[in-house]
Amino acid sequence: MTDPVRSMGHLALYYRPGCEQAARVLAADLGCELVDNGPSPGRDGFCTALLDGPRATHGDNLVYLARMNDEQARVEVALERTLEDLGLGRSWDGIGEWPEIRPHFGIRFHTLEALEEALLAIEAHAAPGGPLEGRAQVRKFTARPGLDPATDARMAASPVFRGDEKPAFVDHLVQCFVRTSVFGNLTSGGLIELDYAFPPFFAHVPSFG
Repeated sequence: MTDPVRSMGHLALYYRPGCEQAARVLAADLGCELVDNGPSPGRDGFCTALLDGPRATHGDNLVYLARMNDEQARVEVALERTLEDLGLGRSWDGIGEWPEIRPHFGIRFHTLEALEEALLAIEAHAAPGGPLEGRAQVRKFTARPGLDPATDARMAASPVFRGDEKPAFVDHLVQCFVRTSVFGNLTSGGLIELDYAFPPFFAHVPSFG
């Protein structure tokens, strides 16, 4: 097997003024290991979030968290005012009926337990009094039922799925979406997809029909 030609390097997410703690909490809830390695560690608002800390190369699968500069913040405020003037503010802020069609980035979890742990943490921190209150909402799509008895049983036993969720957009996949106002609207960081694929998913090229 030859060495890979390319890999996903990093995603840079810029959080809004005053949202550093919320951004760090959300990244940690997603399972990231935070490393303060900026020019002034712990004081400059910059950190690296490792998606897979134990196997980190510090060159692949990275998310950078950094403070949004004043110019970008002004653009964000202007965009929000324009959306409100057009009557689109509420529809844009919400997670939507089909979040898959909005700009977003995805994180694939290699165990359903890890995904469930992330969802429980986010929902707890988004509850009244939490650091993500009013800044994060979650929408869940369950694995399509009736395709595999083992998958159906595992989904029924899940502590985070109630059984009334819509099915995911592809077979054997669990998809959850976190809509957050911590990051700017002009990046894919406003919507984060969390996935887990049951083993049959990898047996063939997925069909999104």
